[in-house]
Amino acid sequence: MFKKLIAGLVLIAGCFIGVSYYVSMPVVDGVHEDQSVVIAVPSEALTFARTDRALILVTAHEGDSLRGINLTAIHGDDATEDLFRFLEIVGASSLWETDAALESFSIDELIQPANYSYPSVAAGTNFREHAEEVYSDDPPFLFPKLVEAGSWNQTVPFVSRLDFEAEICAFPLGSIRPNEPRPRFGFVLCNDFTDRLSLVREIDLDEPLGRTGFATGKGCIGCLPTGYLVVIPKDPDFYRSISAELFVNERRLQAFSLSEMILSLDEIVDKALNDADMLYQQGDNTIPLLPSDHIPKGTLILTGTGAGVLFKPLNIWGQQFYLQAGDVVRTQATYLGHLSNRIE
Repeated sequence: MFKKLIAGLVLIAGCFIGVSYYVSMPVVDGVHEDQSVVIAVPSEALTFARTDRALILVTAHEGDSLRGINLTAIHGDDATEDLFRFLEIVGASSLWETDAALESFSIDELIQPANYSYPSVAAGTNFREHAEEVYSDDPPFLFPKLVEAGSWNQTVPFVSRLDFEAEICAFPLGSIRPNEPRPRFGFVLCNDFTDRLSLVREIDLDEPLGRTGFATGKGCIGCLPTGYLVVIPKDPDFYRSISAELFVNERRLQAFSLSEMILSLDEIVDKALNDADMLYQQGDNTIPLLPSDHIPKGTLILTGTGAGVLFKPLNIWGQQFYLQAGDVVRTQATYLGHLSNRIE
């Protein structure tokens, strides 16, 4: 009898482990291939980058270098020090007509193009296939991303059960207040790295999804690298034409389009304003979704991720299913360049 019990337990454990590996198989395939980076047509969207000496209006991206107009050389250090202030002074419409000599810049010189506000607002399960892979039948939800935005090539500190989420972040060029006209948005590539073990340990499934676990699990140090390009389009629906991909050690694991979003950007903003004072658990503290009743200028709004993340409810037991120290995560998107983040 005892031997049969042991054999039964071994069989159950074997089946559980087998299923864990099965659900952890990649949902997309392929490897990274070097391709020319597409820059948005200037008549449709302006693309900006920055070095420590220049704000750049980008016109081309070839390999590891950019070509563009040195706006600092034209308008001066004071005017171009802050992208938001520069656009207020000069106006985006006038930049569509800018004609000047082009300069070349190495992407290794590039730093964060804009000063983003803290904290960020993030949408969870905003892509149907991602919701299905994590077994969620709840509607999309919001949570605060409580970590400062970092650079495109920063290292990400290793934690157990570290996961990735390729995302496109929107940010308003002015504050968004209830019942007032909305400003233009810019867009930047992001990666919503996540400490899944901390998230799972803190989540309370009796509470609405997002209110517990997420503020902690998503707030790990270095877990919000942002891109070296920002795009400011004329058409507010331009973002729907953006597609993103993610690779780990050159192997493709995510590929999706923002046309697949469940909640539109406007709907995410509406929900954020309605839920501004909603409280979210972070350890022993509670944090509101927004620091006030409006969304400050430059707040990153994470629009969600597609299918292909490492987390599945059945594999949280095994570190082998998650990012390892030394892994290199490359995230890339149409018009927005790429991120390259080593796990250290």
